[in-house]
Amino acid sequence: MILKTDDLTWYGRFADIDGIRYFDYSASGFEFCMTGKKAVATIQSDPELFDDTTKCVLGVYVSEIPDGSAAERYTARSLWNDFPDDISARFILTQKETECTLFESADEKTVIIRVLKLSEVNFGCAGLKLLEIDGTRNNPKKNSCDCSGGKIGTGVNPPKIEIIGDSITCGYGIEGERAEDPFTTKQERADKAYGFLTAKKLGADFHLVSWSGIGIISKYVEETVEEPDTTVVMPSVWPYTDKSLSLRRGLEPEVWDESRFSPDIVIVHLGTNDMSYVRKVEGRRKAFVSGLRQFLEAIHRRSPKAKICCCLGAMGQDLCDSVEEAAAQFNGDFKNVLVKTIRFPMQDERDGIGANWHPSARTHEKMAVMLADALRDWCSPAGAENQS
Repeated sequence: MILKTDDLTWYGRFADIDGIRYFDYSASGFEFCMTGKKAVATIQSDPELFDDTTKCVLGVYVSEIPDGSAAERYTARSLWNDFPDDISARFILTQKETECTLFESADEKTVIIRVLKLSEVNFGCAGLKLLEIDGTRNNPKKNSCDCSGGKIGTGVNPPKIEIIGDSITCGYGIEGERAEDPFTTKQERADKAYGFLTAKKLGADFHLVSWSGIGIISKYVEETVEEPDTTVVMPSVWPYTDKSLSLRRGLEPEVWDESRFSPDIVIVHLGTNDMSYVRKVEGRRKAFVSGLRQFLEAIHRRSPKAKICCCLGAMGQDLCDSVEEAAAQFNGDFKNVLVKTIRFPMQDERDGIGANWHPSARTHEKMAVMLADALRDWCSPAGAENQS
């Protein structure tokens, strides 16, 4: 049985190009529920554009539902229904087309299968070309949702959160063993990063819009560089569905349609890379404040009902005051918008350090606890639970 893309539940931003559905941002992907013995997906990528350390990586999550009523109670309204503790399989896309066996069993089983991108948008694309199952697809149960830790049928939609950030949000280096380890996409785990974990703790639907090295007024630069590098900055990437893929394909970037995912909360975690350029130079600092304030206004004008939370600090504190200043300036002009700022503590070596001096899984967990606690009052009681 061949499943169509519209038969699946999709998470994160996706783009349809030439009959292929691309899910390129971190933690984007799809899910379905089936009763059967096997599921195989054919995924397209562009590995020829990347070396062996930066190819696309996918994670597969399989949850078996043992009771006989599984198909009846299945609902695709929340990613967190029966979400497993870890990945069941990992695929590194080294070919232009890769057949990925998502699930295989000698006996017929009812399973929920999820495929999420573990690596980030600017290192290899992932496009679903074909999905074939040996079995039957179970349709989501209507008028049901699981947004409070497994309580099916509450009738309350989960909160929606958009998380905009850099390498930290992508889960860069989480599986690195030493701080001195160089970056590879094999170590990248968006599903262990603070944003993913915060959404899980709040029972929220979410989108990640994240890109390593990115900033507000400059991407990361070496300390000898005196000019900002604006080749990739978030204000020029965020408005589009998948600007990276579009430009690699020679296409005009598609403007993201906010109606496809209208967030209740937008988290902005930017400034770590801007620090490499600002370097406490006051004129540059003021440019960062102005740029962030303008970006917050752009977010508000696109999603006027959304609350906004700005956070920074785990890899450097130099611009934390500036983030608070930009948020205050924005809130002074838009007094009806609920705005918060969160200052994360600097990562502690006792919690481990990931590759290339990035936060460890333990640090990300601490960040998620702090952020979820700060945002819980913005989420409806039925849509949030303090999951550990």
